[in-house]
Amino acid sequence: MMMQAALGALQDLGFTIEESQADAGVIVGSKVAGGRIRAQVSVRRVPAQPFSVVRATFQRIVPRPGAMLALGETLDDPLLYQGFFDRIAQSAFLTAHEI
Repeated sequence: MMMQAALGALQDLGFTIEESQADAGVIVGSKVAGGRIRAQVSVRRVPAQPFSVVRATFQRIVPRPGAMLALGETLDDPLLYQGFFDRIAQSAFLTAHEI
């Protein structure tokens, strides 16, 4: 349920899902908004508990001229993370209450 909520939250925020591994609990997506933004989400079930832990990282991908790899600059805007987790909470609530 939390993987679906995280996937939906990223899509609601305009991200295109590039990779999703339910067994590993990993989602990777990106979007173009003033540059390329990459999102990485990890969902882990807590053993013997009725909940999961969701972690997210958002990065601005900065191309480096002449280099083969781009640089990932972590975004630390609290509103970005709050918006993402608010959407997950809303989706989980609606799913749990079959709304």
